[in-house]
Amino acid sequence: MQPYFLPYMGYFQLMNAVDLWVNMDHATFIKKGFMHKNTVKDDQVIRLPLLGASQNLNTREIRVNLDGKLWSKLKTTLYHKYNKAPYYERAIGFLDTALERQPESLAALNFDLLTSIHAFLEMDTQLVDTSIGRTASSRADALIDIATQLEATTLINPIGGQAIYEKSYFKERDIELQFIQMTLDQPEYQYSIFHHLCHSTPEKIRKLLGKYELI
Repeated sequence: MQPYFLPYMGYFQLMNAVDLWVNMDHATFIKKGFMHKNTVKDDQVIRLPLLGASQNLNTREIRVNLDGKLWSKLKTTLYHKYNKAPYYERAIGFLDTALERQPESLAALNFDLLTSIHAFLEMDTQLVDTSIGRTASSRADALIDIATQLEATTLINPIGGQAIYEKSYFKERDIELQFIQMTLDQPEYQYSIFHHLCHSTPEKIRKLLGKYELI
């Protein structure tokens, strides 16, 4: 998966469902995607401040703007939405710690956050930190290239992939393709994981990670 910014619950369900998760940071940056933004309480959109964001670059080539005033604006939004939540300080701590490390790129920041939350939720999944250099292909062929290199026989993709990928194409190349669909249908589960980090214990979130079906 592309390294998204504090993604929603379904992203972590996918990460938890697999044995090996690959950080697809060779993928092209998409301005309308979730690499640099997400949605929190009251459908408020939050965005990372970036430098040189372009759809001609991948997420390792795009820098995060570390200007304190811009980060103050983002954190003020999160404060107003969540400061009364029981675990707000812990949740904002993930972001503060990642920023203290002065990330060199959008990919670095997002992967830092993902790995920190992965550890916090005590997932067993092995994380591969980059897809750079593993394939020159795109879309289905890129996924197959990487899966083959890592000796995978099954590949799990988000449910939205049904509109892009054909199972038969993967099967012909000895890869079983499955799609993961979250069975949590309340609107709040489409919010960033930040929302749930503010309101829930790690034990409760871990239980939610299993609320899905494979298609």
